[in-house]
Amino acid sequence: MNKRLAAAIERDNELEERGMHGDDRKTCWTHQTWAEDCAADPMHTNPSTSHYPRPA
Repeated sequence: MNKRLAAAIERDNELEERGMHGDDRKTCWTHQTWAEDCAADPMHTNPSTSHYPRPA
């Protein structure tokens, strides 16, 4: 993680604590990356348990 991304994550965290809606983040809290880089992740596009491994 570079310094710019780390600073942006920290800024988004602070703004969200002050009332910013989570959808307005520029970074992804879950993946600790830029939001645009993981927007297609199943966790975001289909937020269900279907992408978790099933127990044997």
